[in-house]
Amino acid sequence: MSKLYFQILCFGFVLVLAGCEADIEDPVIPGGVTDPAALTQYAFQKQEIGAFEEAIDILNKALEIDPQFVPAHFRMGSVYEEWDRRKEAVAAYQQALKLEPQHLDARLGLASAYGKSFKNELAILEYEKAAELKPTDPGIQFKIALEYWYLQKLPETAEHYRKVIALKPDHLQAHLNLASVYEHMKEWDLSLKEIAISRQLGKQTGNQQAISIAENKLLFLKGRMNLTEEEMERRTKPPFK
Repeated sequence: MSKLYFQILCFGFVLVLAGCEADIEDPVIPGGVTDPAALTQYAFQKQEIGAFEEAIDILNKALEIDPQFVPAHFRMGSVYEEWDRRKEAVAAYQQALKLEPQHLDARLGLASAYGKSFKNELAILEYEKAAELKPTDPGIQFKIALEYWYLQKLPETAEHYRKVIALKPDHLQAHLNLASVYEHMKEWDLSLKEIAISRQLGKQTGNQQAISIAENKLLFLKGRMNLTEEEMERRTKPPFK
């Protein structure tokens, strides 16, 4: 190989390397993308496959471009929540709501993050605000009822299950849950009524599991409702007799 040929070959190799370096893109951010909306959508795609760290990197890029871009703050809260980083999720949802107080999904996300953090009272406050934004949504009332149940505030739990049913009379799970709440409140007749409704709804929809749950609740309730406090104590606390 001549010296001249070797020099030409080396120079060509250098040009190829230079060209490759020019084409290298950010391993996370698609080349040339500067639109916060496009970046937020790309982050959502990363979230869907569980690439949470990459999704956050992309969202940080979107917020560098536009710090006021609410969808990016909301998406960041969603990613952190799914990643089980609740403190960061709360902060991101709060920032979204600071910029857009009427953002329903951010309000629901914040409530959910509080609930997962066992801050049930705060969760209820946020769900109540969400209910003001969407008063005809039975799902929000159902979530409020669950949070009150975790706190064992039974009258409030029952109240919100009744709100669910007022909005959606055939809400089978609300009827089943309300039957249990009334049972704990020793409102036997009301509990029996909800069990009967649950059983009927199960038959109408062909939901065998719901029918079975309702029938088991009925048997349990009939066995419990006539027990004295002393008898119930013996049956439900060790040593069992």
